[in-house]
Amino acid sequence: MAAGNCCYLAAISKISTGAAILLQYLAPIFIAVYAWRFMDERMGLMKIIDLCLALGGCFLVVGGYNIDLLNLNRSGLIWGLGAAATFAFYCVYSEYNLRGYSPWTTLCHTLIAASITLNLTLGPSRLLTMGWDTKSWVLIFYSASMGTLVPFGIFAYGIDNLRATRAAIISTFEPIAAGLIAYLWLGERLEGLQILGGFGVLLAVVFIQKERERDLLAPAMIKKRNG
Repeated sequence: MAAGNCCYLAAISKISTGAAILLQYLAPIFIAVYAWRFMDERMGLMKIIDLCLALGGCFLVVGGYNIDLLNLNRSGLIWGLGAAATFAFYCVYSEYNLRGYSPWTTLCHTLIAASITLNLTLGPSRLLTMGWDTKSWVLIFYSASMGTLVPFGIFAYGIDNLRATRAAIISTFEPIAAGLIAYLWLGERLEGLQILGGFGVLLAVVFIQKERERDLLAPAMIKKRNG
């Protein structure tokens, strides 16, 4: 989690946010290939279609058609791919951990490890001497709770019940939700292709739930069998 956040922040310091998001959301492909090859997960035609719809939709939503992907800053490209790889690792390793632990226990261990890593890297004294006002600290607390604890907790429950690949595909709805919120509350415009991309991701989410598969290797099912 710590490495993923650092890679993503480094990426958006080098390239546009849209390009960084697009690179990060290559993670479902990494997860799907790994899960199919090493975790006995089925890779049917419908799941491949879902992946294409989700990633294609993200491409349109973040305005990928306006991004010169062939001329991206090399270091930004590497950091963006690093964000995808670390997020994929986080999802896959969470599935392994969830076979023996509850989602909240797994998340607790994750956050402790991430906080220790970041504190060793940056140092807590630096955080306390930045001179932020009360409003900034309130926003930091809000980001840590509603922007980290709640969504990652819900996502852990998704992996627990659906496995990493399906949960990651559904998580591609995040940029669509962000774009919709920006449109409704911040007055940002949505282009026709962005709206089309949003529908693509929605279709992926609907289709992957239509499969209604009961994956016996999902962590929740394994824990249920083991009592």
